[in-house]
Order: sequence, then structure tokens, then C-alpha cells
Amino acid sequence: MRTRQACASSYDPGNTITGATDPRLSDVHAILVTHAHGDHLGAVILNQNPDAANAVCAGNFPSITTPNSVTAEIAAAKNSAVDANATLASFIGTKIAAVLGTPTAGCPGAGLANEVVLPRTSPCTGPLNSGAKRTVRLSSSNQGVQINGVTAEHPSDPPLTTLNDQLRTLLAANGVTAAQGFVITFTNGLRVYLSGDTGWTHEMDSILKSFFGVNLVVINISDSFVTGPPEAAFAISLIQPRAVIPSHANEVATTGGIVNSGTRTEQFIYLISELRLKHSDDVRNTPRSPRRVQAHIPLSGITMQFDGDAQCVAGCRR
Repeated sequence: MRTRQACASSYDPGNTITGATDPRLSDVHAILVTHAHGDHLGAVILNQNPDAANAVCAGNFPSITTPNSVTAEIAAAKNSAVDANATLASFIGTKIAAVLGTPTAGCPGAGLANEVVLPRTSPCTGPLNSGAKRTVRLSSSNQGVQINGVTAEHPSDPPLTTLNDQLRTLLAANGVTAAQGFVITFTNGLRVYLSGDTGWTHEMDSILKSFFGVNLVVINISDSFVTGPPEAAFAISLIQPRAVIPSHANEVATTGGIVNSGTRTEQFIYLISELRLKHSDDVRNTPRSPRRVQAHIPLSGITMQFDGDAQCVAGCRR
């Protein structure tokens, strides 16, 4: 997803990357990690060509366990700034250090916006708890992208394959705290909520809608451990964005770019199409006709671009 800005970032790298040399990755200036579960932090490296005709999409796809996490390997290779809650950021720092053989620096946080300038010459980790903010800015720009941590309802225990005896003792004593989501405010005015794994939270109406005025949502819909399609659609009715992208469906959602019948993704899109959000004129508070939320389908290898009003300008398929 892009907003015609040059700063490149990754969100929950997960298990579908072939490592730091994956050709789908170019510059990765910043990485956001919502929680420590293996499918988000990255417990395994994909061991197949994702573009191959016989590539496995569902079930037990070919993979290799990584003791340091995909997140750490990418950050070490790309000199990325990694933002996560304080305890998780520290944990990721130890894994980056294991890859490079040198301690991982803390990301600087200059001024009232806690700004870090990119690109960097070495990786760093920065604490970003719920309610806090950081800003990432390219050295060639005079304005940065603000990242806020927001509450999520989900556990955050890391995969055991990333833990040595010392880290297991540390985890038992301190944990890696709870999961969280992020709100990203781009310089063009786009305000994106990345839900990560979560159930409902009271912040969906009060913070995400009223404080941030989120206009684009990327929401996980796989059910059982997070919101399912009906629950995620209700969350969208609370947040009231202009557009939404369903993610983390844990299924083969599309074939040839077309949504498969009987999938969670299909159900979610239908429920979103039935939503009619009440809204009013911002100045006169005059009721206006209900508006719809536009759902966009994520497709592998295709970058979506949005303007400041969350209108898709390239790469979106409805």
C-alpha cells in the first residue's frame, strides 16, 4: 500500500517472505510489529518461489525455521527502524543482534514528534506502546509520517523456536506484553488503522473514529482468535472509515484475482456492501444521506495507492 510517498515500510512480516533477499522487498526503512506470534513476527522463512505456478498457498507450505525471526533478518539486512511495544522491541533487538553479532541501537526520538530520520546506516528498535507516537521522516523530506500505537485484544507470546534458555526465563518472568494495532497518518492526510490481531475494543468508536478520524482500515478477519467477518464488519460500522481492506483471512481467498465463493473474504465483502453509515455535514451538523464503505481486495504482488480521502487511485480491485 502506498500514498505516493517514498518511505518504504513493512507491517508484520510474517511467514510468507523468503528472507531478507526476497525479490519482492526493496528498501525497508521501517518495520511495524503488532505482536510476537510466529505468523506476525515471522517464525519461518518461505522455502518456495511464491510466483511459481505450483506454489502452495494454503496449509503446510514449504518453509525453514528461523531462530531469529523474519523481522530481525529483514531489519538486519535493510537497516530498518523497528517499532513495537517496549518489551517486544527489546526482544526483537536481541534477535537483530544475534544476526549481526553486534548490539542493536535504540531508535532516536527527536522533538515532540519522537522523530527518526531515514534511511539509516544500521538497524534500530524503538518502543511504541498504545497511546504513544513516533514519526519517521526521509532525509529528503521536510515532513514525516506519524505512527501511533493503539489497543488490541490479543495475546503476544513469541514462538518457542526463537527462544534460548535465557530468553525463556526472561519471558516467564516478564512476558512480551499484549498485542496492539497502529494508526499511521500520512502527509497527504490519509489515516490508516492497521488492526493486527484483535477482537472488539472500546477504542474503535472513541479513539479510532473520534480522535484519529481514521479513513482507511486494514482489518484481520480470520475468526476464532480474532474478529470474524460479521464481527469485523461491525467494527467497521463503529470506526466509520471510507474504505477497508480485509486481511489475515487464513484461507485461499482469491483465484486469478477473483474472490472465491464460500470464503470469509466473500462474506466480509458482502456485509460491508450492506453497511450504510450515517453521517452529517461537518460544519452545520446537517444529516446527509447514508454512505457506503468501499472494500478493496488485497492481491499478492499488487500495490494499492490511496489519496488523502482514502480513495484508491491505483492497484485496487473491488
